[in-house]
Amino acid sequence: MILGFDAYRIVNMFAWPSHATGELNQLGTADSGWAEARPDIVSALNSAGGVLLGYGSTAPVGAARIQFRAQVDWLKGQLSTLMLPVWQFGDGPRHPSRWQRWTYRAHPNIPFDEAVRLSLVPVGHGPVGVPTRV
Repeated sequence: MILGFDAYRIVNMFAWPSHATGELNQLGTADSGWAEARPDIVSALNSAGGVLLGYGSTAPVGAARIQFRAQVDWLKGQLSTLMLPVWQFGDGPRHPSRWQRWTYRAHPNIPFDEAVRLSLVPVGHGPVGVPTRV
């Protein structure tokens, strides 16, 4: 409820399941897993009142990185067209599994729920946050 919404929907940037983030380096080399995710992303965006980006701040490596960046660019285009309010966590589209690490460093000695409030950053309708580490 921090952002004022009563419900949320989580949609993945890549359609195929994996057991670890490193698996995306092999699974994500072709565009099929990325393309298969797009209908769900479009459906979620079309019914959304806002978007919290959480696809991570580290891109995959090799050929999967090219596909990942293409997917992020595609998402930027979708967001620009819809003009939805967009947020990210801290300095990028940090994955929720990393939020506690971020808040511990960025907002020491502040309770986690308050640090989360302080860490949610609106993203303008220009370039949407991209991974800060490559």
